[in-house]
Amino acid sequence: MHIAINGMFWNEPLVGSGQYLHGLLAGLLRSAPQHRYTLLVPQGHTAVAAPIEVVEVATPFGERRGPAKLWFEQVGVVQAAQRVAADLLHVPYFAPPLHASVPVVVTILDLIPLLLPEYRGRPAVRAYMRLVAAAAPRADRILAISEAARHDIMIHLGVAAERIITTPLAAGAHYRPVADAGATVAARYGIEAPFIYYVGGLDARKNLATLIAAFARLRQAGGPPATLVIAGRARGSDPLLFPDVDALLADAGVADGVRRIDVPYNDSALLYSAATVFAFPSRYEGFGLPPLEAMACGTPCVVAEASSLPEVVGDAALRVPPHDTAGWVAALWRLLGDAALRDKLRRRGFGRAAQFSYDATARTTLDVYASAIS
Repeated sequence: MHIAINGMFWNEPLVGSGQYLHGLLAGLLRSAPQHRYTLLVPQGHTAVAAPIEVVEVATPFGERRGPAKLWFEQVGVVQAAQRVAADLLHVPYFAPPLHASVPVVVTILDLIPLLLPEYRGRPAVRAYMRLVAAAAPRADRILAISEAARHDIMIHLGVAAERIITTPLAAGAHYRPVADAGATVAARYGIEAPFIYYVGGLDARKNLATLIAAFARLRQAGGPPATLVIAGRARGSDPLLFPDVDALLADAGVADGVRRIDVPYNDSALLYSAATVFAFPSRYEGFGLPPLEAMACGTPCVVAEASSLPEVVGDAALRVPPHDTAGWVAALWRLLGDAALRDKLRRRGFGRAAQFSYDATARTTLDVYASAIS
């Protein structure tokens, strides 16, 4: 087979779509190197360190990101797939072309802009979402990254169940326990154990308000002492989409017990490994990689009982409804105060994380490719 792949997010390996693209392509090359793979990228977006053939696709709109991106997704990649004589076009994010002359497989990571009002954005964004939502059912096959996402696609896009195949994500090889992580984090970041760690975005659905409220109650009730460490910065200024975390901390009266840090990719496994507890209260995830990454690093987790997170962590983490502040207080108290429970979840977490691999995802994806062109 010759597979053309939309590489719009190749140069953004730290965002969800980019992580998926990198992990999937590596799995495809390991599992089926006999096939030909061509990465299609917008002109000027030279794919850094791509391990396969790269074709740049010119657009008539130059660098104007909105029109250029839309043309690239709806016209450019289809024409380029034809030019390179690809058997199939894979779009690894929610941007399938409305009309295509080659079979199309699209991966829909989530339906956040359709399901959560605060993410619907400007009229142009809403129009774009109507376009891709109309195009998705026309794809030959759809890949979902969790059963929860698959259900959402069935219900909200009206796609028949048999045309949607689940291919989960996986933690990268980078995510493994780091020796002497606690001492390194103490020296590098000035953070001493015990600490509760959060990373994974600061937008509204991540539900940091509940975690902060629970941390405040934990302190007020005399729970086990710990620092709350929040990694990352808001990626926008819209207060509806990006709540003011500093204001939340001040209102809860816990700013003195919280550290806000920026963590480079090379230190991501280090922070997970050093944390006493990883907390992830997100109310909606297409998959939810951070808990899987934390478990791969040996970190006990408490996550929201919401969307895809239960199927990711199974019985290897504590699960609490996302807005049950008292439940979050109880879960954090248990994990911070019970070393035996932490050890049990650590062992289960290693086993759980090992059940997910991009080689398995690639094998399923290859079967889907074959069925789409048969």
